[in-house]
Amino acid sequence: MVTNSHKNSRPGCDASILLKREGSARGASSSKSLRGFEVIDDIKAEVEKACPYTVSCTNIITTAARDATLKIGDPFWHVPFGRKDGLVSVAKEAEMVPMGHENVTSLIKFFQSRGLSLLDLVILSGTVHSLHKLEVIMLTKISPSFSIWASEYVDVDGTTPKTFDSTYYTNLQKKMGLLSTDQLLYSDSRTAPIVTALATQPWLFYRQFAVSMVNLGKTQILTGSDEGEIRTNCNFVNH
Repeated sequence: MVTNSHKNSRPGCDASILLKREGSARGASSSKSLRGFEVIDDIKAEVEKACPYTVSCTNIITTAARDATLKIGDPFWHVPFGRKDGLVSVAKEAEMVPMGHENVTSLIKFFQSRGLSLLDLVILSGTVHSLHKLEVIMLTKISPSFSIWASEYVDVDGTTPKTFDSTYYTNLQKKMGLLSTDQLLYSDSRTAPIVTALATQPWLFYRQFAVSMVNLGKTQILTGSDEGEIRTNCNFVNH
């Protein structure tokens, strides 16, 4: 899920996060907490055996994110296919992903630049952070007072870290947001009403979650005949 969000947060929903090369997005500091690359590699290998040069790596990531949430009892959404993989991966672009210290205005601009709404911003913040673990070194950069004796990774949702639910929003109401970016969603007049609605009406989160995931998967995609490619190995471009 988190890998899917990072994949869609750079300037193109094109699986560039998977490319292994010097200076790529995969090696960026913002990508250090990402996991599951080997799972995507295994899926891609099997897909290539069954139908070579047909299914892109970006489609596999998105489908895997959908199926992972289904595994824990969450809503189904239709994955729009036809997207291609990018040819370029730059670490600097990966650092454009919000890191937990931005203000709400910056977050809104970031999401709007990708065609996503205010509602998508609040929904996707809760979606990613519901099950996300954050590296302690990142926390010390955000909050220098954070104990360096903590374990290497901590749960962003400290209440129900292994359950995909709307507790993220009730935690914000209790001032339990781990990142300042998260807590600001409840104090800013533009996003606070949405947080309140999602905290008091869990069904609304589940319903909108599927819609926002589809919206995320449509951000700046490559579909043209002269755009991108379908990689045969997700770690490398074809040439």
